[in-house]
This record gives sequence, structure tokens and C-alpha cells, in this order.
Amino acid sequence: MEDFREILNYLGPGDELHWDIALYLLFLLNVVVILTVPEGNALATFLCIMVLVFIFIDKTYAFGFMLDPGRWTPKQCHTEIFVGTYLIRAAMFIAPFSIAGFVREGKSRGPAILAGIGAVVYSFMRWFMDQRNITAPEITCFNTEVMLQSVGIILILAKIALRDRLLLGTINRRVPGTVLRQPAAHEIEI
Repeated sequence: MEDFREILNYLGPGDELHWDIALYLLFLLNVVVILTVPEGNALATFLCIMVLVFIFIDKTYAFGFMLDPGRWTPKQCHTEIFVGTYLIRAAMFIAPFSIAGFVREGKSRGPAILAGIGAVVYSFMRWFMDQRNITAPEITCFNTEVMLQSVGIILILAKIALRDRLLLGTINRRVPGTVLRQPAAHEIEI
């Protein structure tokens, strides 16, 4: 509960007012995009909502509170170390450009392009001003080796559990290499 209160405290203007204003403007632009998207376009609506959630996460430094920040503060974990911050900032500009590309009606294209350009500028400037000289060797706030081992074990267990259903990437014993699909009987030469 204490972390939740601290996250809510970060919603207001903070020490770095220029980043706060940029995120407020991006939020407003994406609200305009979601209001101008025509009805029946579920993917565009989902992408807009996703961008709004990512802006909220970036504004409140939520990754630092969702994860164990280890020896760093939650704000430092979110802004300087965690790789997920870079990924959500990339999604913040990819999604509006995608919406502008596949929405057929023209009234939502302009705000979507403007939101995408604003997010590109924000992401680049945030990296250039705050993150390019970071010397932390980790990509996450917690132990990277343990995380990679856990991901590896999950992938191995998923492969074992789905071996009959998932034929992509199976290794044929007689052919050195990976078979990307199950060949038909008439395609096999001996």
C-alpha cells in the first residue's frame, strides 16, 4: 500500500518539469487519438489504451515499484537501468504510427502522427539527456543471470509441454539443421 501511495505521488509535477509536461502532452494527444478512432476498430483502441498505460508507467516510475529495485531507488531503477523502460518508450511511438497507418478514416491520422512524432522526440531526448551515459552493467534491477536462467527453464518446459502441438523449430535427427515445417511425403527425397 505504501508503494501505491508513492506511485500516486509521482502523478503530479515533479522535479523534472519538462519531462512531466512532455508526458502530459503525450497523454492528451493519445486521448484525442482514442476519441477520433472510428467505432469498430478494436486494434486501434487497444493500441491507444496500451500507450496510455505505458505513459502512466513512465510517469510514475512504476517499473521501479513493480520489481525489486535491489540496491537502487525505484526511480533510478526505472529511469536508468531497467530495459523495459526502453521497450515501453519504443511502443509509445510505434503504436500511434501503426494506428495512423491502418485506420481508414482521416480524422484520427493527424493526431496519431503527431502523437507518434511527439513520442519519438520524447524517447530520444530522454535517452540523450538522461540515459546515454549510464554505466550500470545490468539490464534489469535484479540479478540478470537468475532472470535469464528462469527464462531458459520456462522455454525448455514450454517446448517439452508443447512438443506435439508445436512443430516449428523441431530438429530432424537425420538432417543437420532445423526443420521449419513438417514436410509432406512427396517432398522428401532419399
